[in-house]
Amino acid sequence: MKPLPKAIAIFGGLAVLFFAGKYAVENTSLAKYVAPKPTIAVAVPDKIDLPTTVAATTGSSTLSAPAVSGETVRVKVLAWNGVSGLTYAKASGALKAKGLNVDIKREDDYSKMIADMAAFAKDPAQGVHFVVIMGDGYPAFAIGANEALKPFNQSVSAIAGIGYSRGEDKCIIAGDAEPRGSLIAGVLGDGDINICIKYASDNGIPVNADPKVYVPNAINFTGVSAFTDADQKFISGACEERSNVETGKKQNVCVNGTATWTPGDTNVFTQMKAKGKSIRVLASTKEYAYQMPSLLIGNKQWMAKHRDVVKALLAATFEGGEKVRSDNAALMVAAAENAKVFGEQDASYWASLFKGTTDTGPDGKTISLGGSTTNGIADAAFMFGLNGADPLFKKVYTVYGNIAVKYFPDVMPGGLRKFEDVVDTSYVAELLQGATNVAKAATPTYSAATTQTFAAKAVSIEFDTGKATFTPKAVAALNAILDDAAVTALNVQINGHTDNVGDPTANLALSKARAEAVKQFLMTNAPANFPAERVTARGFGDTQPVGDNKTAAGKAQNRRVEILLRK
Repeated sequence: MKPLPKAIAIFGGLAVLFFAGKYAVENTSLAKYVAPKPTIAVAVPDKIDLPTTVAATTGSSTLSAPAVSGETVRVKVLAWNGVSGLTYAKASGALKAKGLNVDIKREDDYSKMIADMAAFAKDPAQGVHFVVIMGDGYPAFAIGANEALKPFNQSVSAIAGIGYSRGEDKCIIAGDAEPRGSLIAGVLGDGDINICIKYASDNGIPVNADPKVYVPNAINFTGVSAFTDADQKFISGACEERSNVETGKKQNVCVNGTATWTPGDTNVFTQMKAKGKSIRVLASTKEYAYQMPSLLIGNKQWMAKHRDVVKALLAATFEGGEKVRSDNAALMVAAAENAKVFGEQDASYWASLFKGTTDTGPDGKTISLGGSTTNGIADAAFMFGLNGADPLFKKVYTVYGNIAVKYFPDVMPGGLRKFEDVVDTSYVAELLQGATNVAKAATPTYSAATTQTFAAKAVSIEFDTGKATFTPKAVAALNAILDDAAVTALNVQINGHTDNVGDPTANLALSKARAEAVKQFLMTNAPANFPAERVTARGFGDTQPVGDNKTAAGKAQNRRVEILLRK
């Protein structure tokens, strides 16, 4: 059986979210509502930087959670390995030991999750207390869910990341295709499309999500309601007629890419390989390691009245998360429960994809499949910036929320909501205070030895004339770089360049000094995410011009700083 979509209608059908407040409880079918048409800007996406690679977590935390007595809690989760800490806690009896009866069910349709949360708001005996979704899709989810709960004077709040996608979510194109001019199928605005958009941002490629036109110089998207539909369009090479913006003529454009997740990536790889065709992974959550947390969301008002229940649930889940990623026996217990909850495959299947596997395509190149992790208390604290680190999830929420506002404003009426209004870090903070033997968080790690440039982009940073000091206008660009590089775990190489005015030796020294200034800015403002071993600074002076030094415009192009993400 093929997996149901991870988020059947996160954006393509998000109109239902805005009608949900009135109809979610009374109606069993929301399909009659028509999705809004997105307003599209064909442009290079704004810079998106987050950390990528992570170290192994060590140790086993002991969490002190208040005792509760036989509280029943209902949770709906997406079918992915990022929830394995929670499923292990149920299967192992850890939740029971903390006085909780937890019912976990699979739900891949965000609109149905919201309907369940609205049902709970109306009558706590119905619906669900919590849901788990892809964290980078939360800005729009929060708007839709709060609209649904508004008639009951209630709202939702995200309280923790209980795991991460670490490779399983991918932006894939055909092995012989190029990103520019590609047509990628996916659920518009969802986490996997976000991976494609971030790749475009990192490499200076425009994005076009207008279904009526084809932009040869851009990554083009075609929207579907289900991930499986995206995969099948790619596998079959489905074509559609569009107007070419360069020629003004109609032409058939065929799907040669998909934005998908595990086990979609394994299905695509297997079926394309059977046809003798290769695939190419442009980017995944292996590189964008902090983009997609398994985000636990609950009813804000109910949680405030049942703090002990919430903390008991989190304590068991975090302790389970630490066991699953460090103990194969615990992983198999969780994997068996995943197979039961998800209703497909077996324990060995989910366990292998939790760790991630590799296979070789017809072109002889290795493809990574799967890849997830679970969080302990220290990881959840790191994600929220509670242990002195940069608040990574706030960056994720802001960066991807602004992407939704820019490309899909109809699903973000009123714009991005304040982070503090829809996220509550206090539950994790309180657990952290009472924890002992806290495991070391799986923080980003970086190696000085890098072999491949994953992305490169020229950034305009304004310096004082002839100096390596920033002008006031430079701060906004520097903060954008800071946020962008924070979601990835890739090494950062900063290359400084000048025009050819003045002495070449002096230009070389100035370019290096300016690159070093950018490096110091990153290390000073986010030391946990930019340790010295992650960032290198190099100066090239006037030796690598990209513009004509005979013109003022060309010289301006040459006075640049390039940010390279390396792996």
